[in-house]
Order: sequence, then C-alpha cells, then structure tokens
Amino acid sequence: MVSTTEDQAVKFPPLLSKKFNITNIKQDILKWDKDWEAAIASLTAADVLKEISYLLDDSFLTPDDLKSLHLDLRNIQEGAARSLRKILHGGRFNTIWLLLGASAQRRHILQGLEKASEAPSTLLGQDNRALCPDVTVSNFLSEGGKGFIGFLTRFLEVFDSSDPTFLPNSWWEQASDLPNSWWKQTSNDASRQRPEGTKMVFEVATIYRNKFIGFFLLASLESILHDIIHRSVGMKDVLNVVENTGAHFAHSLAQAKTTLRDKPLVRCENCTKTPEDIGEGVRFMVCSICKTKLKFQVHYCSQSCQKEDWPVHKKACGKKEVSKGLSGTKDDDLWQFSGGQMGPIADMMRNLPTNRDGTVDIANVGVGPCKGRRSPAAERQAKMLEADKNADYFLFTASDVPVRFVIDDPGAKMVFRINRRMIMTQTADSGLEPMAEYMLKHMSGFPGLSRDIILKQLCAEYGNNTTRKVVEWERKSRERGVSTGTVIGSLSKDFMKVFGHTFSTKWYGFLFSFTGFY
Repeated sequence: MVSTTEDQAVKFPPLLSKKFNITNIKQDILKWDKDWEAAIASLTAADVLKEISYLLDDSFLTPDDLKSLHLDLRNIQEGAARSLRKILHGGRFNTIWLLLGASAQRRHILQGLEKASEAPSTLLGQDNRALCPDVTVSNFLSEGGKGFIGFLTRFLEVFDSSDPTFLPNSWWEQASDLPNSWWKQTSNDASRQRPEGTKMVFEVATIYRNKFIGFFLLASLESILHDIIHRSVGMKDVLNVVENTGAHFAHSLAQAKTTLRDKPLVRCENCTKTPEDIGEGVRFMVCSICKTKLKFQVHYCSQSCQKEDWPVHKKACGKKEVSKGLSGTKDDDLWQFSGGQMGPIADMMRNLPTNRDGTVDIANVGVGPCKGRRSPAAERQAKMLEADKNADYFLFTASDVPVRFVIDDPGAKMVFRINRRMIMTQTADSGLEPMAEYMLKHMSGFPGLSRDIILKQLCAEYGNNTTRKVVEWERKSRERGVSTGTVIGSLSKDFMKVFGHTFSTKWYGFLFSFTGFY
C-alpha cells in the first residue's frame, strides 16, 4: 500500500535517471535539464512504462489506494487551477512573462522542475520527468515564451472539462493499451520479472505524471510571483514597462518580442543558403584557420563553395574577423528580425538612412522607389514629398490647394515616415491606417480641410476601400483605450518612456512592428 503523506511517502529508486547518467541537479541544473531533455527525446512511452513495471504490479495498490491517489491529485490540481485563474485574469501576467528575457524565463521553469522533482508523494522523484515530454524548457521557451502560456491555458481548459484531470498527451497514451504479451516479447532480461497486467501500472503512472505537472505549475508560478512581488533583477525593468505605459503598448511589445528569432541563422558564406534551404543531412563546415586563430566561424555548405569563395575570404583569413554579414546571421545587426513576419521589416530597416552613430536619420527617410504602380494621385504625392524633405505629407483642400503637414514629435515623425515609406513603396499592405488616423486627428479642423476631404484624398491615392479600413482601425483603437487618440501618438509617448529619444534601427524595428499588433 502506498502512503501519500509527506512523512511516509514511498520513494522508488531513480531507475531512469541512473540509467541515463543524469547529472546531479545540485551540481549543475542546466546540465541536469539538458541530460533529461536528451533522455526524453530518446524514449518511447512503452520504454518508460516497462521500467515502472519492474517496481509495480496489480497487487501493489488496493482500490482504496487508487481512490486516495486520485483525491490527492485533484487537490494538487485545484491549487494550481486557483493560482492560474487568479494570475491569468486580465492578461497582465502573460505580458510580464513574454517581456522577460529568455534567461529569466528559463530560471523560473527550472525552478519549477527542480521543486516538482523533489516534491513529496511523487513516488518516482525526478524520474517523473520521463512521463512528461510536454514539460520541457525548450517547449516552454518556444516563440519567446508563448509555449509556457499555451501550456497554462491548456491545463485550465482540461481541468474545467474533466474529472479526473489527465492532461492529454498522444506520446504517453500510446502505452495505454499494450497487450500482456508485449511485456514478454520485449523482455531482454529474463531474470527480471514483469507483471502480467499493465492497466494498473499505466493508471498509477498517469496519476504521477499529472501530479508532477501540478507540482511544476505551483512551483514555477511561485517563483515568478516572488520576483514580481520583490521586483527582482530581470523583473524590475519589465514591471517598469507594464506600469508606466499603456496596457496595449506593453501587450504589443510583448507580442512583437515573440516574433524575434531565438538565435542567428547559419548561412553559407558563398551561396548564402541555410541548412533548411539545402535539406536534411547537410553538414556545414567552418574555415579551420579562422576557427583556430581567431575563434571566429565562417560557414560553408560544401568544399566547392569554400573554394569558390576563397579569392574573397583569403584576404582576411586568420587575420581579421571578417564575414559578409549575411541576412539573419550573427554578423547581421538585425538578425533577430530576419525571417517570418519580421522579415520585410528587417529588409526595410537595412535600407534606412542612418547617422554616423547608427541612429536613424529621420529627416532623410524619404518615399523610395515603388515596387508596383502608384495611382496618379499617389504619384503626385510622392513627387511633392521628394521635392520637400521637411514635409511629412501633403493634404489638399476642396479647391486643390496643398497644405503641408509637418510633425514635431520625433517619435511620431519616425513612425509616420516609415509607415509612409512602406505603403508608398508597396512593400506592405499595412501602414496607411495609422497614418490616416494621425492626420485625421490633427488636421480635420484645419482651414479648408475636413474629415471627408482628407478621406476622399486618401481614397484617390490608395483605393476606394480606404475609408472602410480607416474607420475599422479607429474603432479598434477606441476599444483598446489608445490614450492619445491615435496609435502613432500613443506608441511614440510610451516608446519614449521605455527607450528614450535615441532611435537605432534595432529599436525602431520594435516600434514599427507594433502597428501590426494594434
């Protein structure tokens, strides 16, 4: 009979952690986690259940014992669910979590895993990790931490819809209907006796899988809340953003952060292809001289590419850390923005005019060449803006008299001009709405202008559906409580609080990307 009290809890020997030579958690928790993730990736659910069967059989527990285990599990899960409902309400916790750096997120997850492995009445101790391929640091850090938020949400959904709450996992459930004969067929050790039945073993293991998950949730949430309450290192700056800017700005910043790349791409220095471009099985090489003398890596996908690039590379080989700074690689200052949703933004930022200190030269952010065909009205606008670099836009009265629109706020000017560049070069299908909202807010009451006149002009420049798109944008802005009445104004105000007035291309990447999350 198994007791679930802390003082009398049965603890089985660590079979799997010993089998896979898992590093002692007290010596190196990062290595401990890396060892476990590698072990989990190499196991099947049947492998794990087979190991557990060495210790359990149908005579190990009585029906009352099983009832007690289910009750204990439910108590743990109810505690986790109460905590989750409280902290997830309103979305503030999600924003805080996503704004945290990866190292801080990893620390909280590891704290949860450590505490869950040491929790009372877990029977298998840290070996419970082998039952939980969905509870890993790599899973939870995916998409900038969205993996963890998704897991919390999924746990609550399952808890509210089932009793007992067994978090579904297709990998683990493959072992639920193994026939009795399977145990004998897979036996490689005749001296170790296996039970004839697997139903009870699977049920008990499933209970302990879910108890481990419950303990992990409680411990990781406790770790996060501790840092929030005490404004610990790593948390203080995040709380400053959340508390001193508009709620939607912080949310948009968090969402933008999740679209960034976790690590730089590897590209062939000659053909520029990535391993994903070439396909499975390719092994990239590095220049051995640069690696040995400079500890610097220049990658090639093949010997032929290395030979082809040699006339260029030999000038710096082993002497200077020189690469072509290919898009998305570690030598590209904007590698975090490369690929996916942020790819076009990164490409646009690389072409922005900059000052000597690397900041964006706002005054010279022009219109740029169009990649399609502008309407006659838009072409007229482009020519006038190119001729007058100080104007941010030209509006026209009913009698076609031009009115120069000039923005004084440097942050708003930056956002407006880059949106203007994107929409007028037709490199993006968004950007017009925040521009229009800003001009309508500030210029509708100007002599000779009105809301209808401005919208009519924009329809002539960008299409008849412009009014509908702008009205919908304004509606969403009101619903989200945009503090200044316009997204551009609100972003500028909040961005200045966080990052100041220095607009590097990297910071601008964040700022511009927010308009896509509003």
